[in-house]
Amino acid sequence: MAITMKSEYAIKIMILIGLERRRVNAREIVKKCRAKLPLEFAEKILADLARNGILKAYRGRGGGYELSKDTSEITVYDIVSAVDNPKDAIKCFVAIESENESPETCTVNTIWEIVLGKMEETLKNIKLKTLIEDYKARCNA
Repeated sequence: MAITMKSEYAIKIMILIGLERRRVNAREIVKKCRAKLPLEFAEKILADLARNGILKAYRGRGGGYELSKDTSEITVYDIVSAVDNPKDAIKCFVAIESENESPETCTVNTIWEIVLGKMEETLKNIKLKTLIEDYKARCNA
């Protein structure tokens, strides 16, 4: 099981935008991000987030991005699903070739379905607001 780098950076970007509470452009975000975030990658992630309604995008001089909703209304699942397919986070190692597959295969696949369900439930219960509060607490400690 793995969360992609794209999802991880998307979460970091959303935290940084949420901290700003104003319109910011991609260069500002990259500059503020302590993790070395390539500008082109950030721009792709920002475009995905805007396309999926998580961010509002503004063009031209003074353009940039801002949150489309309050931080208490945005979940980590919203962010991850805007840039990746959360179901791809778990790669099932046992492919089902036919309907007559062995009981072991079906049992193993059931395990992955349960894990994916729990992961999805957890991501839906974590709000961007909570991540921002945690970030502030860690930075002020």
